[in-house]
Amino acid sequence: MGTRCGRLWVWVVLGAILIPCGGAAQGKGPPEVTARAALVMDGGDGAILWARNPDLRLSPASTTKVMTAILALESDRLDRSLTASRRACRTVPSKVNLRPGQRFPLQDLVYAILLNSANDASVAIAEGLGGSVSAFAARMTARARQLGAKNTRFANPHGLTEESHYSTARDLATIFRHAMSLPKFRAIAATKATTISEENGTRKVTLRSHNRLLDGYRIPVVGKTGYTKAAKKCFVGAGLHGGREIIVAVLGSTDLWGDTKRLLEFGFGDSMPPQPLLQKAKRTPSRKRVESRGGAGATKRAQRYAIQVGTFDRIDQARRLQHGLGKRGYEAQINRVGAGKGKNRRTRYQVRVGSYPDRRRAQSAVRTITAQVALPTLIVER
Repeated sequence: MGTRCGRLWVWVVLGAILIPCGGAAQGKGPPEVTARAALVMDGGDGAILWARNPDLRLSPASTTKVMTAILALESDRLDRSLTASRRACRTVPSKVNLRPGQRFPLQDLVYAILLNSANDASVAIAEGLGGSVSAFAARMTARARQLGAKNTRFANPHGLTEESHYSTARDLATIFRHAMSLPKFRAIAATKATTISEENGTRKVTLRSHNRLLDGYRIPVVGKTGYTKAAKKCFVGAGLHGGREIIVAVLGSTDLWGDTKRLLEFGFGDSMPPQPLLQKAKRTPSRKRVESRGGAGATKRAQRYAIQVGTFDRIDQARRLQHGLGKRGYEAQINRVGAGKGKNRRTRYQVRVGSYPDRRRAQSAVRTITAQVALPTLIVER
């Protein structure tokens, strides 16, 4: 009887987790954005889910570099090193400070344009693969047309403002959808930070992504930012959740990250996981170090709390709940504990969420959890 009830309780709890609460947004109206043009696309079939001025020709700023990267990745020359010319090194303003005559592998230069938005690296790629900036830009435009981007014309590989350089929200999303079909593009765009090296190893450059939504948001979002005074803030990217990918394009925004989040949340609808309540806990000092700073009182102050949401006799039951919580955006851990004595002693599995420095913060998190999912909760000391 106890085992049957335990199973029933597991499925009831999982049902509460996986089915949106009555307060979850359903049938939302169109997203409110500041962008001059914006679009939400289903990455699977390319269907347009929502758009504002999708075919308005605007300056795409550094989202241009998505097409530069596509041609580089499709060239099958990633291991070849390219030489930085004086023209490339003079390109302003965003750069990795290439110096004339320096040689970097093409793959490293692609990292530089997608993470650091390096204009000098973009010109080095254009000259190395196309012979000149104008010839490479013509190839960019031709490839865009092949992909279905009919209202796009590229005059350069970096996105600095030129009258004959333009794209649209629809075209940018179309181009980005193709880029995401290239495994190497996905891998580079998903990189938070890395180091590239000159061919002879004498110089190393540290790169960091400009994409603020790559981590720390409800879901990881890969993409390419862009900004010039004329173009304002731009972004094209994709979020993946639950096996579904949503692509968004934003042009001419004054609230870039707010616009991007609202578009993604519209695209995913009720399947979008809640904002994680818990960020990764900062590394806490060891017990020995804490005591050396303030004795027993300091150890007590450093004690943390967790929210216990279930105890099970079987590990598979605990894992189901852990998995269900993970799909809702919560970081859950399984804690093994002994119950009973002697021959009756057995292992039980507790599912816990979080780590909080004090009970007050844990209680606040409990209120948020119970407002989102129907789970019995208990605050415990860790």
